Amino acid sequence: MSSFSLNSNLYINITPRGAYYAVQDNAEDVTRHILIKLLKMDDSPELTDRLVIELCEMELEDASNLIHRMQTLGLISGQQEIETAPEQNLEDILEELLGSLSDSKKVLLAENSGLYLGASGFPHEAAEELAAISANLSEVYQRHKRLLHGNLRFNQRAWGLIDAAGNSEVGFWPLYIGLNQFALVIHGMPQLNRPAFKQLMWSLMRRYGATS
Repeated sequence: MSSFSLNSNLYINITPRGAYYAVQDNAEDVTRHILIKLLKMDDSPELTDRLVIELCEMELEDASNLIHRMQTLGLISGQQEIETAPEQNLEDILEELLGSLSDSKKVLLAENSGLYLGASGFPHEAAEELAAISANLSEVYQRHKRLLHGNLRFNQRAWGLIDAAGNSEVGFWPLYIGLNQFALVIHGMPQLNRPAFKQLMWSLMRRYGATS
């Protein structure tokens, strides 16, 4: 196996794709474990031999190879400037962050209990109903998870209401934050590849990542 050396004077920056990979499932995965560690930090750490050993919990050569693979997959990147987690309270930035995740600006964040934490673009009554639907879909997904991913080998975890052309009108995206489960309900075209998604996951993980 080829080994890779680490560039100095860089900081590990998790990408929106990496943030999504970290929270899309709660299955044990060394890559997911590393990404979750990064999302629990106050800022992006400096890339050093000691850091990658601690992050990956393996010898330096294997850890360097894994970090390189994660970078190749677009889950992390090396940046020259440090990046800091959102300093504002989640309640103060939630609506703005949610609105950035769809071309229609209609997005809500629901708890697994069927209540919603925040919404952008949806009136209160609609947000309540969609949050309740997301909780029901979560139960259905959990009952059939082994069938969907095992027997049928479907890799996607989101549910959607689609039109005749196959375009999603409303999508339900499960999020696993620590021992908690949430869902993004997105009307229109999702835009999860934006920095706002990473900022939202960063805030959620630092608040709920260690709580049940």
